[in-house]
Amino acid sequence: MTGETQQNTRTSNTRIPVSAISLLCLFVLLIGGCLNNKLVLTVVYNRADNQIRNEFNKLGKFQSWQKSAFEKRLQTYHYWHRREELPTYANLLNQIKNKVQVQGATTSDDVTQWLDQVEVSADRLQSCYPAHFSIDLMKSLLPEQINFIERRFAREQRKNRARHNSQTRDQRMQKRLNEITKWSSRFGFVFNPEQRRMTLRTMYNTVSVHDEYYRLTRTWNKQLFSMMRNKISPSYDADMKAHIARAYHLIEDNHKNLYETNHRIWRSFLLEFEKSLTQEQRSWMKVNLGKLARNLDKIAGDDVSFKPHNDAELGCLPTDVRTL
Repeated sequence: MTGETQQNTRTSNTRIPVSAISLLCLFVLLIGGCLNNKLVLTVVYNRADNQIRNEFNKLGKFQSWQKSAFEKRLQTYHYWHRREELPTYANLLNQIKNKVQVQGATTSDDVTQWLDQVEVSADRLQSCYPAHFSIDLMKSLLPEQINFIERRFAREQRKNRARHNSQTRDQRMQKRLNEITKWSSRFGFVFNPEQRRMTLRTMYNTVSVHDEYYRLTRTWNKQLFSMMRNKISPSYDADMKAHIARAYHLIEDNHKNLYETNHRIWRSFLLEFEKSLTQEQRSWMKVNLGKLARNLDKIAGDDVSFKPHNDAELGCLPTDVRTL
């Protein structure tokens, strides 16, 4: 259920630009300063579940058994992500590190491969998200619970729409650029003037699909709550699972040309950005990417405070649980 909430309260343009920015974040936001310390990273990682848990609790007043059932799914998701996904992130960071430390070594094919890996990881995150394994919880909701969630979805969408419309496009672009460069500088990576210009230029070149996304999510929400109330449908489970899965690809599936246009723009930008790196920036990345990769591998093998669940009905299972 929190999966739907997150999908409908954010205002990202498409899945591909988000993936591209995610990779850029790997370059500049997560790899330096105090964050690149195993102790700090472990604390931050262990608390990441709280955001999902908080989103779930905000949806309404749930019965104790509903909260307990969701908690099992959340723990399953956390354990799967720790064991399976963190090592894949470490591997990607090492791939990037080995290339960017040498001027001219990175090719267009390298950037394409990195982005493809990010997108595959994003798809795994989405397909293993607790919402996909919470159909029985949705079916258990009382009418007043469904009504509360529906009102909250509509309220959050109106707030996000108003927030978007309260700024001009120039203001939105500048704010995004400032956020990226501000956080990267805090962690030791400073954009030079040309890198700021190329980043801003790329933001302007992307095709905004905010209006399209807003309309699609309104329709998706309406269909969701209609399905949730139709509990006697013999295809309830299958229909709900398929509907949740569609939420992650609304732009891609309904505006393929726009999706592919932004896809090409961000791929080109990342290659341009990599080529613009100074030797000092490359040396910084060599040290910090490798260190972060090692820390992620260590965290992946850490013990957890709860007993891993081995029921595939609760979520995706890592290898060490599937073999129990």
